[in-house]
Amino acid sequence: MHYADQSTSLSVEPTDMSVTSPGDVAVLSCQLHGTPPPRTRWYRDSDVITDDDDDDDDKYRYVVHSDNNGLSILEIHTASDDDAGYFRCEAGNGVGQTLVSRSARLSFNASTANHCMCS
Repeated sequence: MHYADQSTSLSVEPTDMSVTSPGDVAVLSCQLHGTPPPRTRWYRDSDVITDDDDDDDDKYRYVVHSDNNGLSILEIHTASDDDAGYFRCEAGNGVGQTLVSRSARLSFNASTANHCMCS
């Protein structure tokens, strides 16, 4: 099968973000285009993130959503300072040698997280 466009391009890159409260949901996203449609993987530091992760602590905290338009979203539920690090969106379509990769840094702002809104 021949494809007219064999490249993969990244139109929305993941951006750095800071979590301000323990338990917040952190959201990173990237949007990719290519023919055939590229497959996306997310990495935390150098480890691939999968929905069927064997680590019970992370199994339901790291959730990846992808749609047919190339949008890939990584949700980190109940985020904390343990989640701080670099997350990478990597994609390729298996045709040719094109591989696109971009990183974003997730940080945890402890000074804001320790602010008490007591009544």
